[in-house]
Amino acid sequence: MRITNIDTLSALLDRLVTERIKHYFFSKDGLTEKVLHQEQVISSIRNKIREVFEEIIGENGYQYIGELRTFDENSIVEELEQLIVNDINIGEADRARLEQVKSEKPDIEVLTRNEKRLRKANEGRASNKNKIDYFVGEIFKKR
Repeated sequence: MRITNIDTLSALLDRLVTERIKHYFFSKDGLTEKVLHQEQVISSIRNKIREVFEEIIGENGYQYIGELRTFDENSIVEELEQLIVNDINIGEADRARLEQVKSEKPDIEVLTRNEKRLRKANEGRASNKNKIDYFVGEIFKKR
């Protein structure tokens, strides 16, 4: 049995998105060693995702323990797209906060706005992952 936020498909997809975003920024900043490290991390996550699909297909089911939240149904693709947007917003808000903290005169309004943005994106991300696991579970439900 897989556990949400630890080893579910949605947790791995979320981690892949997050690590790929890091890779993008390390590449953009010319940080070669960090880029190479991220490539190893990304490759390992991809392997774990393949293992989950092999398990799902081989065992004809997807069993997981999800977080208890309420949500309405949307398609798995829409949830994955929204998960990516939420992960990007988390990264952008975090970078904006860090920039303010490092500045000589941090702007409390910018810090507060980005803290709220980060919190909202984190909540959205948790909801997206729950929905992805739910949809995968329904698709591969044992008959």
